[in-house]
Amino acid sequence: TVPYLTYTPTPLCAATIDNEWIPSCPTHLKPAVGIKFDTLQQGISFYENYARVSGFDTRLYSTKKRKSDGKISLKYCVCNKEGFRETPRLQSNCKKKRPITRMGCNARITLKLINDQDSYIIFSFHEGHTHPLTTPNSAHHSKQSINLTLAHKKYIMDNSRANIGATKSYRLMKEHVGGYQNMAASVSDFKNFQRDIRKHIRGKDAQMLIENFKRKQEMCSSFFFKYEVDDKQHLIRVFWEDAIGRKNYASFGDVVSFDTTFSMNEYYMVFAPFTGVDNNKSCVTFAAALLYREDTKSFVWLFEAFRAAMSACDPTCIITDQDPAMKIAIERVFDSSRTRHRLCMWHIMKKVPEKVGPTLAQNEDFMSEFCNCVWSKHTEPEEFDEVWNSILEKYDLMNNTWLQHMFQIRDD
Repeated sequence: TVPYLTYTPTPLCAATIDNEWIPSCPTHLKPAVGIKFDTLQQGISFYENYARVSGFDTRLYSTKKRKSDGKISLKYCVCNKEGFRETPRLQSNCKKKRPITRMGCNARITLKLINDQDSYIIFSFHEGHTHPLTTPNSAHHSKQSINLTLAHKKYIMDNSRANIGATKSYRLMKEHVGGYQNMAASVSDFKNFQRDIRKHIRGKDAQMLIENFKRKQEMCSSFFFKYEVDDKQHLIRVFWEDAIGRKNYASFGDVVSFDTTFSMNEYYMVFAPFTGVDNNKSCVTFAAALLYREDTKSFVWLFEAFRAAMSACDPTCIITDQDPAMKIAIERVFDSSRTRHRLCMWHIMKKVPEKVGPTLAQNEDFMSEFCNCVWSKHTEPEEFDEVWNSILEKYDLMNNTWLQHMFQIRDD
């Protein structure tokens, strides 16, 4: 464990010369000229550990190599505040302004290759810093203290499966460990790791999905999936259904809702679930699919896959929006004598404000009367026709083409 340290500015030279800050750390951790290391990396790690305990970050600086064999003869490790930022960069019109971190610090060590050996020694060491050092209370923000552990990475990946982003994962883990000081990582590290994961699987995610489905099918024979690729071996359609979905369909599959109005993923593939309602009026999922195109061919393929997964047991009613491609596909795949196609009232009512105009859309009396007419389950067909016509006549909507069309197709 790192001992609790205090950092006190100590003049390195006379008052006529600029003062420097001297780290306070155990003697056995402090570099000294002549210390020998078996490898170059051991020397770098030694200085990094000294920096972590002392309260500053390091940066690898220039390297010199021997011309004879190309081996590194000199390696400079400096404080991360060494030097000054270039003037053109400060004056550039970049959108994101970075804070100035370079302060001309001279703290560094020089590692030199021992002739005829592969070992290195500390050739020179400058201890003083031109800036205050990190205090123990803020040491967890130091780059030397930041390190993503296996637990961090697993937590990020588990949360990503639940569609939880890196920033929210960082905040959740902060609550688990008791505060930011116990995190040992920054939110940028969480974001960078998630970015690297996405970069690694990009171009392979479709294959990973299919392989995952195959593993599920090996573990559970009742798991069903089907997919298609195009001429370039790009995934364009995939359907899947598990044992729970099949059991739900056997119990509550008399009425099926099929909806493709969900948000698309980054490949513009539409998520299309088959859902129903159980005895507790809760939504249950029967199956799901991803489609690249919402055309008749895709819907025919999907409905045939759905029938195959459900052992050709057709629902009594299937509810969709007014997509004409869906209507054609349902007529081709399902037996009209056993399966009735109905339109989703939610999608229809969502269009009403647009179709009747902004004036009536803001008229509370009209919207109340219209909703009572449409949503009432106690209204007989003849009574519905009378109420419908009276509303259209009252609000001068008899010539509204969309309302006339919806009234005409109510029995189709």
